[in-house]
Amino acid sequence: MMMVAAALVLAAPAVQAAEPAKDGGGMLAKADANGDGRLDKAELTKLFEARAAKRGDTAPVDPAKVDAFFQKADANGDGGIDAGELAALRAANEAKPAAEK
Repeated sequence: MMMVAAALVLAAPAVQAAEPAKDGGGMLAKADANGDGRLDKAELTKLFEARAAKRGDTAPVDPAKVDAFFQKADANGDGGIDAGELAALRAANEAKPAAEK
């Protein structure tokens, strides 16, 4: 019994690592074409296009919407959106009342 419990304790970090990050890490990894750990405007635009296509929307993405989202998400103004900034944006969004979302 103790060996089973020990095995579960030792396996917990691996299981946690396999789960998608709650900070948008999964989305970031998929959209980060150049692998630098951040989204630039071009990568964000492609992400918006992919999400629209998934909904069946083939209209071009409005660059003003991409710019507005980018400006809001890039909290430190370094020209890229990292996992921490995505997590902060998600937390702020989740804290809003449903009527404001």
